[in-house]
Amino acid sequence: MNKLPKMHGYEWIFSGFLLVTAARLWAAGAWALGGAFASMAGVIWLAALAATRWPSAMRWRMVWLPVLVNLVYWKLGVVMQILHPAKYDDWLLGIDRAVLGETPALRWQMWSHPIVTEILSGCYLMFFPAVLVAFGAAICRPNKYGVQLANGLIGIYGLGFLGYTLIPAMGPHLALAHAFHEPLTGGLLTKTNASLVTQGSNQVDVFPSLHVAITVFLLGWLWRHHRRAFPFLLFPAVGLGGATIYLRYHYAVDVAAGILLAALGMRMARNPDTSHE
Repeated sequence: MNKLPKMHGYEWIFSGFLLVTAARLWAAGAWALGGAFASMAGVIWLAALAATRWPSAMRWRMVWLPVLVNLVYWKLGVVMQILHPAKYDDWLLGIDRAVLGETPALRWQMWSHPIVTEILSGCYLMFFPAVLVAFGAAICRPNKYGVQLANGLIGIYGLGFLGYTLIPAMGPHLALAHAFHEPLTGGLLTKTNASLVTQGSNQVDVFPSLHVAITVFLLGWLWRHHRRAFPFLLFPAVGLGGATIYLRYHYAVDVAAGILLAALGMRMARNPDTSHE
């Protein structure tokens, strides 16, 4: 008897984002790129189908997660050149100024110091190994633990990428470069981080702040499942959140949206849709 795939929450959210983006690209006449996004949604569906029919394939179902997330991120810059080449930096800056009087990235430049920049750059760099560990934990434990972790983590990525496509922006370090008195300076960590951002950014990855959303979500996950590790990672996580503004990558409204998205991710991570435990 044939079985239809039983989709988990993260699969519905991420494949839904992919199909919405594919439809928008097709409407804009970008048939090949739209087909690529639809094909990635098809990969998610086929992986779910394989795991539904053969439970031993459950771990392979999740192996695609970091691959698809990275592929989509790299393509979003090209996607937005087709869908909406204009940026919303002025709009995001206007929200900051309406609420706070000025965007914090500009205000905080008076406290910039090479030592502070080096420490916060190190905190910012910790995001990448933290996400790899989270992906690895979900893949290695493809039961209730792994599915719930993926529901939150990939759910945040899917909704966050949707935000990138609806409100694309470059961030203060590019859009407001003329307004900063001097560049940030530091040591090896500062230079490494600046190089990664310069070479790796798709230049639409501002609203919401996924660095904040994923970090706050992972802190919540640690508090719920690995409380002994929580105190050791709290300081670098707080430093990472502050770095998003201090290093001039985000507006305050991006950070606020990231915190709200993290709360939604924790909610999604409570979903026990684990038919293949």
